[in-house]
Amino acid sequence: MKQHERRLASVVFVGGFVGDLLTFTLIDLSLANLVFITYLTLAAVSTFLAHTVSSRFDTDDALWRRIVSVLAPLAAQYAIGALLSGILIFYTKSATLGVSWPFLLLLALVFIGNEFFRGYRAHLAFQTVLFFFTLYAYAIFALPLALGTLGPVTFLQSTALAVLAFAAFLGLLAWIGWQRFAKTFHMIVGGSILVLVVLVGSYFTSLIPPIPLTLRDSGIYYSVKHIQGGYEVLAESERQWWELYKTQIIHHVPGTPLFAFSSVFAPGSFTAKVSHVWERYDENTKKWIRQSMITFPLSGGREGGYRGYSEVSNVQPGAWRVSIKTISGQTIGRIRFDVENVGTAPTLHTETR
Repeated sequence: MKQHERRLASVVFVGGFVGDLLTFTLIDLSLANLVFITYLTLAAVSTFLAHTVSSRFDTDDALWRRIVSVLAPLAAQYAIGALLSGILIFYTKSATLGVSWPFLLLLALVFIGNEFFRGYRAHLAFQTVLFFFTLYAYAIFALPLALGTLGPVTFLQSTALAVLAFAAFLGLLAWIGWQRFAKTFHMIVGGSILVLVVLVGSYFTSLIPPIPLTLRDSGIYYSVKHIQGGYEVLAESERQWWELYKTQIIHHVPGTPLFAFSSVFAPGSFTAKVSHVWERYDENTKKWIRQSMITFPLSGGREGGYRGYSEVSNVQPGAWRVSIKTISGQTIGRIRFDVENVGTAPTLHTETR
């Protein structure tokens, strides 16, 4: 096992990742939060044990020390793999595909790192920085959940909490084995600062999705009317499954309005403001031009999501999109569609949302 430790690390990392891909979608937020805490604890304790044995003992003079020196890093890799899969699931549930690609890139870099950082010092630095990333990503997820609100202040509080917790963890590693830790300190600090800069920059450029908000339902309709227990909408014929990859075409009679409907899930006691941002693509400037922004409050607790809608009257033919965003600009979801003017209204049917 010692001889093939790095390849085993890749195997257990994949095991943690795949295991959570199969289970995290089946559990609720409170249980997911408990699982995240368990994995973070396992990753921290395993890293601490591996560093303790390597720093204070000769790993060749006792069987149990040799076992710990091999199994502790593997346990840390399993926990980190599981953490990253859970993070990937919950972040992508609250994001459009364009927001999710950095996490997929990160996973690829993790696999490369498992093979490339073979020396103890380099691998300790790599694993510790990766632990900081998972800790930070968890704080961004957990603190809004605990406080019941989103926004820049909550994000900065999450940042401070993650940095303080990681600083305490580094202090513990330094105390248990300073000589070995000192040789990796500059790599750990440099990597951690890079993670901090990337995530803070990603948040303030709206690349980080607004966890724990999740878009449950959305669509463009010809009418939206509130009825007892829900909303009644008028829609064109439902698209077949082979048409789902295509941009939806809205056959619009000039002078009539269009409606955007969304249902956004939030945990109980969670409050936020949500905006529908209507944009039309300008073929001349090759840019999306904002046409309207309608903002309304959101309250959590409903399993099917908090429902709301917006209306736009001056609809021109061409490419359109409606972005469902938080008040701070994070994108929860997006509806893309093309408008074609017609002289006669298409055949419509009634749906209840």
